[in-house]
Amino acid sequence: MLQQAVNYIFTGSTEPQDGPEIVDRKSCIVVVPEPKFKRYARYYLGRFKMDVSRISKKYSGHDVSHELEVEGDSVVLEFLKSDKKTVDYGFKSAHIALPGNIDRTEKALALIFAEYCKAEKPRTPF
Repeated sequence: MLQQAVNYIFTGSTEPQDGPEIVDRKSCIVVVPEPKFKRYARYYLGRFKMDVSRISKKYSGHDVSHELEVEGDSVVLEFLKSDKKTVDYGFKSAHIALPGNIDRTEKALALIFAEYCKAEKPRTPF
Protein backbone atom coordinates (compact mmCIF):
# COMPACT_ATOMS: atom_id res chain seq x y z
CA MET A 1 0.00 0.00 0.00
CA LEU A 2 2.79 2.44 0.90
CA GLN A 3 4.58 1.85 -2.40
CA GLN A 4 1.39 2.35 -4.42
CA ALA A 5 0.56 5.57 -2.54
CA VAL A 6 4.10 6.93 -3.05
CA ASN A 7 3.95 5.96 -6.73
CA TYR A 8 0.66 7.78 -7.19
CA ILE A 9 1.80 10.98 -5.52
CA PHE A 10 4.97 11.32 -7.59
CA THR A 11 3.81 9.84 -10.93
CA GLY A 12 0.00 9.83 -11.03
CA SER A 13 0.05 6.03 -11.46
CA THR A 14 0.05 3.22 -8.90
CA GLU A 15 2.33 1.06 -11.08
CA PRO A 16 4.70 3.29 -13.08
CA GLN A 17 7.52 1.80 -15.15
CA ASP A 18 10.39 3.76 -13.61
CA GLY A 19 8.81 4.95 -10.40
CA PRO A 20 9.91 6.04 -6.95
CA GLU A 21 11.94 3.68 -4.78
CA ILE A 22 11.41 3.47 -1.02
CA VAL A 23 15.01 3.21 0.22
CA ASP A 24 14.26 3.33 3.96
CA ARG A 25 10.75 2.28 4.95
CA LYS A 26 11.17 3.06 8.66
CA SER A 27 12.43 6.62 8.07
CA CYS A 28 10.21 7.09 4.99
CA ILE A 29 12.99 8.00 2.58
CA VAL A 30 12.04 7.87 -1.09
CA VAL A 31 14.25 8.28 -4.18
CA VAL A 32 12.46 9.55 -7.29
CA PRO A 33 14.10 9.47 -10.74
CA GLU A 34 14.19 12.74 -12.67
CA PRO A 35 15.19 11.61 -16.19
CA LYS A 36 14.73 15.11 -17.63
CA PHE A 37 17.68 16.32 -15.51
CA LYS A 38 19.55 12.97 -15.40
CA ARG A 39 19.44 12.93 -11.60
CA TYR A 40 17.45 11.65 -8.66
CA ALA A 41 15.55 13.42 -5.89
CA ARG A 42 15.60 12.00 -2.36
CA TYR A 43 12.62 12.98 -0.21
CA TYR A 44 12.58 12.56 3.57
CA LEU A 45 8.82 12.12 4.02
CA GLY A 46 9.13 11.69 7.80
CA ARG A 47 10.51 15.23 8.02
CA PHE A 48 7.59 16.84 6.18
CA LYS A 49 5.60 19.22 8.41
CA MET A 50 2.22 18.20 7.03
CA ASP A 51 0.38 20.48 9.45
CA VAL A 52 1.74 23.52 7.57
CA SER A 53 1.88 21.97 4.09
CA ARG A 54 -0.56 22.97 1.39
CA ILE A 55 -1.70 21.96 -2.05
CA SER A 56 -1.75 24.85 -4.49
CA LYS A 57 -3.29 25.14 -7.95
CA LYS A 58 -1.40 26.33 -11.01
CA TYR A 59 -3.33 27.48 -14.03
CA SER A 60 -2.14 27.23 -17.63
CA GLY A 61 -5.03 28.32 -19.80
CA HIS A 62 -7.85 25.86 -19.10
CA ASP A 63 -5.49 23.30 -17.57
CA VAL A 64 -5.10 23.12 -13.81
CA SER A 65 -2.18 21.37 -12.16
CA HIS A 66 -1.53 20.87 -8.46
CA GLU A 67 1.59 21.16 -6.36
CA LEU A 68 2.35 20.09 -2.80
CA GLU A 69 4.30 22.71 -0.86
CA VAL A 70 6.10 21.28 2.17
CA GLU A 71 8.79 22.30 4.61
CA GLY A 72 10.71 20.81 7.50
CA ASP A 73 13.07 21.68 10.33
CA SER A 74 15.89 19.87 8.52
CA VAL A 75 16.52 18.87 4.90
CA VAL A 76 13.40 17.39 3.24
CA LEU A 77 14.74 17.18 -0.34
CA GLU A 78 18.17 16.34 -1.73
CA PHE A 79 19.11 16.22 -5.39
CA LEU A 80 21.43 13.30 -6.13
CA LYS A 81 23.78 12.64 -9.00
CA SER A 82 23.09 9.66 -11.30
CA ASP A 83 24.85 7.25 -8.88
CA LYS A 84 21.95 7.79 -6.39
CA LYS A 85 24.47 8.46 -3.61
CA THR A 86 26.32 11.74 -4.23
CA VAL A 87 24.33 14.72 -2.96
CA ASP A 88 24.35 17.83 -5.15
CA TYR A 89 22.36 20.01 -2.76
CA GLY A 90 19.47 19.89 -0.32
CA PHE A 91 16.54 22.02 0.76
CA LYS A 92 14.37 22.47 3.85
CA SER A 93 11.32 23.04 1.64
CA ALA A 94 10.00 21.53 -1.57
CA HIS A 95 7.38 22.03 -4.25
CA ILE A 96 6.25 18.64 -5.54
CA ALA A 97 4.21 18.43 -8.74
CA LEU A 98 1.13 16.23 -8.29
CA PRO A 99 0.36 14.71 -11.71
CA GLY A 100 -2.58 12.49 -10.71
CA ASN A 101 -6.23 13.09 -9.87
CA ILE A 102 -6.23 15.48 -6.90
CA ASP A 103 -8.84 13.51 -4.91
CA ARG A 104 -6.86 10.27 -5.22
CA THR A 105 -3.64 12.17 -4.45
CA GLU A 106 -5.12 13.59 -1.24
CA LYS A 107 -6.21 10.09 -0.20
CA ALA A 108 -2.70 8.76 -0.90
CA LEU A 109 -1.15 11.58 1.15
CA ALA A 110 -3.55 10.92 4.03
CA LEU A 111 -2.70 7.21 3.98
CA ILE A 112 1.06 7.82 3.92
CA PHE A 113 1.12 10.34 6.75
CA ALA A 114 -1.50 8.68 8.94
CA GLU A 115 -0.27 5.09 8.65
CA TYR A 116 3.39 5.01 7.62
CA CYS A 117 5.30 8.29 7.87
CA LYS A 118 4.70 9.94 11.20
CA ALA A 119 6.39 13.31 11.58
CA GLU A 120 9.80 13.24 13.25
CA LYS A 121 9.84 14.68 16.72
CA PRO A 122 11.69 18.00 16.80
CA ARG A 123 15.18 17.79 18.23
CA THR A 124 15.90 19.71 21.39
CA PRO A 125 18.61 22.37 21.07
CA PHE A 126 20.58 20.85 24.01
